[in-house]
Amino acid sequence: MILVPKEHYSLIKNKLEDAPTFVFSVLDSTIEGTVYADCADYESLLIQTDLGLYYITGHTIDELLIKNLIKFFEASVNQAKRFTLFSGNSSWDQAIEKCLNKHVGKIQRYAYSFDAMKYKSRRRIDNCEYDVAKIDPLDIQHCLEFDKKYYDEYWDSTDNFIQNGIGFCVKDRGKIISECVSIFKSSKYAEIDIVTDLNYRGKGLAGIVAEQFIDYCLAETIQPRWDCDVDNSASINLGSKLGFTNARKYSIYFKNSQNVQR
Repeated sequence: MILVPKEHYSLIKNKLEDAPTFVFSVLDSTIEGTVYADCADYESLLIQTDLGLYYITGHTIDELLIKNLIKFFEASVNQAKRFTLFSGNSSWDQAIEKCLNKHVGKIQRYAYSFDAMKYKSRRRIDNCEYDVAKIDPLDIQHCLEFDKKYYDEYWDSTDNFIQNGIGFCVKDRGKIISECVSIFKSSKYAEIDIVTDLNYRGKGLAGIVAEQFIDYCLAETIQPRWDCDVDNSASINLGSKLGFTNARKYSIYFKNSQNVQR
């Protein structure tokens, strides 16, 4: 296994046809991480964030990458740190399940493609009785769910999110009642994360704030991304209304002792 130098990250981006958004965040140096490869041709890859997200992919199952993945897993157990592993394909699923066996749990998720024409032709919610605004540092202090801990976990810091992320919220007389932020972002992609106050659900607020997010992405030539668990029917339905189509199933693995984390 070799360590890929940062000056070669552009080569890795060109090789990856598809990958989780956080992978491209690492390759763009938006968040901190490390890239490992099986050989100088970079046929198989293991990409790690400093906060415990991993992605393994490649056409060949490389045994050395697997051995080092096991070491990372064991270190996460010993140090009580996060371990969340995204698999590149079904062949890697089998390799992961063979080497980590009963030590990990598995969930399956959908990754969607974005159809800009479908989004633009949808019926928009033009009238909203609430205020919609871009998220600023003060909003983060009074957020619903996306607080400092959230940004420290996914963005390394709140400052990094404010500088490089995307976020919009809906307010009722100054109170935040719905939020849509980029859980991960790169120069090309922005993955959507949404939450709405339980007392305000059923009013279409998630769709309203998501439209603001997507409109911003399109203006900045960024491709919005939508991922969700395969059994999350509410997210699946909302994503479909917003122009996300062609679901592709993938697997995530996590330590049995930890709660399921994205």
